[in-house]
Amino acid sequence: MITSMTKKELASIAGYTYRRLYDIDRDLPKNKKLFVASEDGKYDLALFVQRWVDYNRAAMEQETEDLDIVKAQHEAVKMRKTQLEVSRLEGEYVPVREVEQLWANIAAVVRGRFVSLPRKLAPALVMIDSPDRIEEIIDRDVRDALNMIAETPLPGAPGDAQPDNDEDDDA
Repeated sequence: MITSMTKKELASIAGYTYRRLYDIDRDLPKNKKLFVASEDGKYDLALFVQRWVDYNRAAMEQETEDLDIVKAQHEAVKMRKTQLEVSRLEGEYVPVREVEQLWANIAAVVRGRFVSLPRKLAPALVMIDSPDRIEEIIDRDVRDALNMIAETPLPGAPGDAQPDNDEDDDA
């Protein structure tokens, strides 16, 4: 009965290349090494088979543990997704795109209102000599523009309409 073989013969029995088994053996702790030298310079077949079986069993258990970890992580992601959906439905969470759209609309209104102020005020101010009266007119129109911006409806609110960003609006 053959009890010792070369590394290449053992690799052939395992169905792997010698190089692959060498890499596996290199990373194992000393008491788990696959290749155990016998007296004749070859390697013990019985120990190789026992340790190869142990290695493969441990690898399968590790794979099962990895799968369990992946499943647990997947469940955690599903729970988080559900929490976010509930928060959104309760109004505690607003999607970023909706906020960006709202601010883009507000910025357009601000720009439109303030760009139109000089064209609107110039004819009214050209004949006025009193700085106090000029200040009063400018203050009134700036406040009107700011109030209109402040009244921009929130998405989903009653009376929700797109803000008027027509620059020709002199109301």
